[in-house]
Amino acid sequence: MAQSKVDGLAVVLLLSDDPDRTAAFYRDVLGLDLVAEQHDGRHTHYACTTGAIYFTIQYAGDLAGRPPAHGPDSLQLCFTVPALDAFLQGLARHSLTPLHPPRRFEHTTYVTLRDPDARTVRVMTPWK
Repeated sequence: MAQSKVDGLAVVLLLSDDPDRTAAFYRDVLGLDLVAEQHDGRHTHYACTTGAIYFTIQYAGDLAGRPPAHGPDSLQLCFTVPALDAFLQGLARHSLTPLHPPRRFEHTTYVTLRDPDARTVRVMTPWK
């Protein structure tokens, strides 16, 4: 009998009108090892593997269908950092300020940022 549920999350694909700018945020602020790729006649896009997840930023116009909505967040990315204080110091070096001070939620503490395409990005301590 075939399995009737998903086995895990494999890819996070962000669509952007300006992949260079969006990749700079995820690379320079969050430290993802994004690599520029170009193939199949499409615009340059960026990708890396983080944990077991393939993370990619693609030009929105290269994918068929309607452009992504820019309304309320229906997707929130949550990244973990070993030390939130050190991460916040890094934000200051990029002249960025979280949307709110660190907040506790159950077994973690987090801050919220906005990426250049106005998506919510949470950065949190490891869930314990």
